[in-house]
Amino acid sequence: MAPDSSMCALEPAVQPPRDLLTEPCWQAVDLGRPMPDSKHAVSACLPLWDHNIRYEEADAAVVGQLQAAYPRFCLHPLVRQLIEREAGAEGPGLVFPSVRSGQRAARHVRERGGAVTRQRTLADGCTTLVTTTAVDFPKLREYWQHAGEIVSSRAAECLLSGERVSITETAARNLVRQRVARFGGCREQEVWLFPSGMAAIAGVWRAIRRMDPDRPTAQFGFPYVDTLKIQQRFAPARHLFFPRGDSADLETLESQLLETPICALFCEVPTNPLLTRPDLPALRRLADQFGFYLVVDDTLSAIVNENVLPWADVCVTSLTKYFSGQGDVLAGSARLNDGLPTAVRLRSAIEAEFEELLCDADCAVLEANSRDVRERVLVINQTAEGLVNRLRQHPLVDQVYYPEPSDRAVGRGGLFSLLLRDAPRTTPQVFDHLRLCKGPNLGTRFTLCCPYTILAHYTELETVEQAGVSRWLLRVSVGLEPLDELWNRFREAFEAGRPV
Repeated sequence: MAPDSSMCALEPAVQPPRDLLTEPCWQAVDLGRPMPDSKHAVSACLPLWDHNIRYEEADAAVVGQLQAAYPRFCLHPLVRQLIEREAGAEGPGLVFPSVRSGQRAARHVRERGGAVTRQRTLADGCTTLVTTTAVDFPKLREYWQHAGEIVSSRAAECLLSGERVSITETAARNLVRQRVARFGGCREQEVWLFPSGMAAIAGVWRAIRRMDPDRPTAQFGFPYVDTLKIQQRFAPARHLFFPRGDSADLETLESQLLETPICALFCEVPTNPLLTRPDLPALRRLADQFGFYLVVDDTLSAIVNENVLPWADVCVTSLTKYFSGQGDVLAGSARLNDGLPTAVRLRSAIEAEFEELLCDADCAVLEANSRDVRERVLVINQTAEGLVNRLRQHPLVDQVYYPEPSDRAVGRGGLFSLLLRDAPRTTPQVFDHLRLCKGPNLGTRFTLCCPYTILAHYTELETVEQAGVSRWLLRVSVGLEPLDELWNRFREAFEAGRPV
């Protein structure tokens, strides 16, 4: 998660372009460098274990070096300039891409017991500034982070130059929808695009809450942090949590459904960061039997590997990850299963909540980035499987979390998580010496590594360890580097972690 009220003091720097496949950002000198070299990069390098700890503790010496960061967690310099220009002395605030998203953000602050000092639509008639008191700004920031309805760096660039943010039916937008539909097993008419993956999840959550505001939701399997936070923090904040998502949890879920009906169940295929696969046919059976919606996040299926829509009422995907593959644009999608009896009512609710907020500039980049998605993912599948097989044989490796093979999937994706032996001693040493780009995000053309639990759950480490997620977990997103090259980089790092 990001440091608190500052939301990171990002500042751009002029640096020569760098090929991250051959020259990864991994050393102390790379602290804060954007990955990739773009003013719209969505990740920055945190090269040492200590940097990640100090980032989470909002150490100015680390935060102040960031030239980029994930836009839901930290304000991009252009977004910050826009806020400073519009808010002035009104107090701390954030800008949202529409009147309705601004209203939702303000309502969230009030529902969390805070106060909103002002809501004001900017000159474009859409973008909305919401300001709070300093003490209540973290509640506003919660909505920005969890709901993902953000103003992107490209949209901010337009607004700062006096232009309107264009959101139209461009050829690029149509091509993105067609591409998502083709790989996702549905018609183009069943695809909605969002400004981030979390915005897609939040949009579907709101649609279901519109139909059923009383019954709780459920999370099956340990998820990416913000999916659970939406259910924990967004009113009415009633939810059930089955953190392991295994057969025992499935039995517990079924027994609890007899006493506690739910309106929706959220799960990931595979899960992040432990890469397990929930039993989708069993969950579909329970959804039909007990009358709840099954929402599946298939981001880690890497868009082309596995079509899980036949089991889901709706699938949500972060297009920021494998679909884009470049790490320089945020986007998300939702796909409806129109073959289920629930489809008509669910479509109506989604359309009532939906706003087209992904701007044309971001959509154009997304379309260009995704032209080679199938070829790229197939290469990543093969490299990741080969690397995992080698890592499992190394004496320093305790466990590798990686999806089990599936007859339904053409590949297992490029993500795995690694746990080392004598982890408290070896992990920081290995991480510091690993010649891979180091920072949050996944699905990029270049390999990325991060101490996932530290970055996602720093304030709740003991709680998540009880759910089976070690604080010493290293998450690796494999890119397009050759297998032998990646293996040699791991072997070098392992040498640094060996007992003296």
